[in-house]
Amino acid sequence: MKSIFEDLQIKKNIETKALESLKKAKQKFTEVFGDSSNTIGITAPAGMIILGDHTHYNDGILLSMPLNSYTTVILRKRKDFGIKIYNAINGTLREFNFFEIPTETDVYFKYVVGITRLLKADNLINRGFEALFVSDAPDCIGLGKFSSIQIAFLCALRKTFRLNAEGSLKYVHINELELLGKISNVALHHTICNSKKNRFFFIDLRTMQEKQSNYNSDYEVVILDTQHKIIDSLLLCNERIEECEIGVKGLRLYIWGIKNLRDVSLEFLLRHIHMLPRRIFNRILYNVKERIRVEEAVDALKKRDYRTFGRIISQSHWSLSADYELSDELCNFIVRNSENIDCVYGSKMISCSQYRGTFQLVRKECAADYIDHIKKLYNEKFKQELIAYRFQPAEGMREYTSKDLEKI
Repeated sequence: MKSIFEDLQIKKNIETKALESLKKAKQKFTEVFGDSSNTIGITAPAGMIILGDHTHYNDGILLSMPLNSYTTVILRKRKDFGIKIYNAINGTLREFNFFEIPTETDVYFKYVVGITRLLKADNLINRGFEALFVSDAPDCIGLGKFSSIQIAFLCALRKTFRLNAEGSLKYVHINELELLGKISNVALHHTICNSKKNRFFFIDLRTMQEKQSNYNSDYEVVILDTQHKIIDSLLLCNERIEECEIGVKGLRLYIWGIKNLRDVSLEFLLRHIHMLPRRIFNRILYNVKERIRVEEAVDALKKRDYRTFGRIISQSHWSLSADYELSDELCNFIVRNSENIDCVYGSKMISCSQYRGTFQLVRKECAADYIDHIKKLYNEKFKQELIAYRFQPAEGMREYTSKDLEKI
């Protein structure tokens, strides 16, 4: 006979890791707040950009995927104006009044408190609440982890206070613009919310058209974390944005009416190679060619040509390294020693992260051997340890009612 827990999993087709995260979060909520009655739950996967990195601030086209590494939020409304938020990642609590929302600098609380402040400013929430959030995503996933935290928290508030779902994702983008600047990536937000299971997610940020492509279930995602923190990572990314903006201003002298780099063709750029400083030219070259790579990758997925798809991923890495100057010796070593292994079809650095890391699409049956091999090579070269994580593509954000949570 199936347990109530198993019955809920079958009926709602919930991924095992998501359900386990929800169960642990509910238990911790009960421990912190006394009971878990009248709560709602949200699970949101971490998002990761596969191709199209750093084109999003030029109306780019991007290919991404959600990973089965989740943020879970448990939340309920209070009858008074007190707000209590518990961070189960590191065991810290924030308490404040609805009418006096503080300015936060903590790496996690600044995101969820920022969402709270924005909703209050628009009169969308009208009293206090108590909430718990937790994420098992590694830090090297970067922005895809923090977008997941914000979306799960936003959706929990939206569900609890019965807010209109249409257009609510804008609050995550506004929050990130205030905290991070233009590096905020709307493509990640839509990936985390709208992805279907075992699919790559494609979005055109000019038309906001979304498509989903089949994922080869014979492969899994292996993330390799060097544990090396990037100094001034946010400054570095925003420098690239400024350089692209300088390039657009320069190219407007030769082509009328361009809005951003989305309007620049490779042929036009190469004709004007001598009109731009070499560094600015390289930044634009990456952006223009990355758009082409995304189009070619989507075509390869349609044809189920995974070898070509993998080569495009590696080409994207080397362009990020040479033209955008965002990689380093550590990531380049991993990619160089991964891309020619038969069971690996694509290796690339993870963008928009404070930590150096790479992702690889690896055939499942040889993933363990691949990890052992690359960790050995890395240790021999740098005398340091790599941390490896193994993931599957997930589905987008899920909501759980109070009745659902009672069954867990």
